[in-house]
Amino acid sequence: MDLSKLKAFHGYQSSLIPFSSAYYLYLASWDSTPTSFSSFSNIWVVTPEDKRILFADPPASSEIVCIYHDFHEIYSASISLDWVSENHLLVQCASLNGDHELNAEFYLHETLSGRLFGALPSGPPTRFMVSNPMVATLNFLVNLLVTRGGSTVFGKTETGQPFFTGSADRLMIVKKGFATMDGKDLGEVSSPTWPIEFGDAGPSIQPVIKLGTLYIPYEEEMLEDNA
Repeated sequence: MDLSKLKAFHGYQSSLIPFSSAYYLYLASWDSTPTSFSSFSNIWVVTPEDKRILFADPPASSEIVCIYHDFHEIYSASISLDWVSENHLLVQCASLNGDHELNAEFYLHETLSGRLFGALPSGPPTRFMVSNPMVATLNFLVNLLVTRGGSTVFGKTETGQPFFTGSADRLMIVKKGFATMDGKDLGEVSSPTWPIEFGDAGPSIQPVIKLGTLYIPYEEEMLEDNA
């Protein structure tokens, strides 16, 4: 793999967050990207029937997300993140066609172990960082100290694109959370209710929200290839 093709997306990114209703949510809000968008946000919803829904703000950013992931339904949306405090996050999402509305609230906790993981050396991945022994070590540390299993630092998406998530400014555990979608109560944040995968990424027992950098291949030509 040519590591020079891995480009940096920086911002907030969650793990797959399970709810007691058997829904899953994923949140990404990038404040710096290698794309034509200086920033963009997306929310994924996975229903108990494994229908995968993408909400994208701005709308055209969905084309970027679909380089890496597959969805059954895609909606242009307005997405906002409101940090009530450094550990209290409100998320609002509404599809521009008026068909869907999603609201979520998360209470976070940054543990000492999470701060220790965030203090590990960061930066673009090197051959050493993505070697099998180092990846095994990083996976072991984050799963032991923070997520209690399920996390993958280096792997591939379901479309075969490699990713590296070893860089974190903050790594926060989701201690409590609630969500509603289209008037339906999705319940509270829980342990994973059924197995799900987006490529090598799956839900961890302890969901997290991270401020940091995701390294993944990106070139403008990839948009044309995926059209």
